[in-house]
Amino acid sequence: MTVNIGIMELFADVELIHSEATLALRANANVTIFTSLMGYERVSPFFETRLNDCHWVIKPEKDSLSRFLTKVERYCDEKIDLLFLNTFYVLPHQQLLYYFFRPKCTTVQVACRVESWFGELQPIRNKSAKTFILSVLHNISQLIRWRTLPHFNGLWVENRDAYDYAVSKGYKKSLTCNPLLFYTQKKNYQSYNEKLKCITIGTINDQRRDYDGLLDCFEKLFDSGMKNVSLTLLGAPVDDAGLRIINRCDNLIEKGLDLNYYTEYVHEEIVSQKIASADIIINPNKLGLYGTGTFGAIIKAMQFAKPGIYPINSLHHKNLASSSLFYHKIEELSGIIESLLNSPQKIERLSKNARENSEKFSLERVSKEFQTCVLEKYLTGL
Repeated sequence: MTVNIGIMELFADVELIHSEATLALRANANVTIFTSLMGYERVSPFFETRLNDCHWVIKPEKDSLSRFLTKVERYCDEKIDLLFLNTFYVLPHQQLLYYFFRPKCTTVQVACRVESWFGELQPIRNKSAKTFILSVLHNISQLIRWRTLPHFNGLWVENRDAYDYAVSKGYKKSLTCNPLLFYTQKKNYQSYNEKLKCITIGTINDQRRDYDGLLDCFEKLFDSGMKNVSLTLLGAPVDDAGLRIINRCDNLIEKGLDLNYYTEYVHEEIVSQKIASADIIINPNKLGLYGTGTFGAIIKAMQFAKPGIYPINSLHHKNLASSSLFYHKIEELSGIIESLLNSPQKIERLSKNARENSEKFSLERVSKEFQTCVLEKYLTGL
């Protein structure tokens, strides 16, 4: 029996569309993807020559979210056996529409940040109009999530820490623990060549990542005479804080630092080229925002077989431990990089470990787990 699988992502994580579709296609399923026009345009390069292997239902720009979700619900009622829902990070009035979105097919929420489904209400803060409004909106969103969660047939999380967290919160329905993405196995290896090429991944702002701390470390290295290192910020600024970081980069470039940045959305082809040519990925994330979620830097390190430097306790894929370095405070980053510059053999060893570790996430392995841990679990009754 051929299984009909639906994948819906309307807002952010378009790479998940490609990954889930690839896994489903390898299981010989018929795949229908529900997304926005922007999502379609951004995910298309990932598919290369296989774009037409899936059926695409694209939200017309004139359609409201409510109208489109109604269309998707009717489509799923008639043609879909199993639906994967992805990003849920939208405004409360939009989240409420998801509460009423109840297709008859089996529905699984792909929970990249599982903590958001079990979060606590916050005290209402009224230090300013802005903090008061944000507190109220957070609590409204959390209440909607609590009431929406029981409508799903199960959750799909990407690592054991997330799985254990959901269990600790008393989640009783089906809970799947399986990687969401896989090793690209592209030819990304190159020997270290005198200048250490570092890269960060993600939008430039000061809420999610400590870019000031990161730039402080590179300026410190430069001032101490360590000039055989470069840094690329692989993401665009999204607010005034991001533009301020860009302005600081310009000042550091004038000083002589080898810094590179982007001011607009970075397309997939450029992302792949830049990561492939880097020696190491640095992640200056503010840890508390991500919980057990595996953020972009770790995912890209796995996909491109690159070593990484992360905040302590942020690596939730233990299979990548031997190709990863950690810091407690971002101020320690300059010392870590200096030790690498003084020991090229260490860089080569980390790179070798990264290639070996990424093989543990090969498409063949992840697709086998997908069939046994995801499809068989949710489609037993079909």
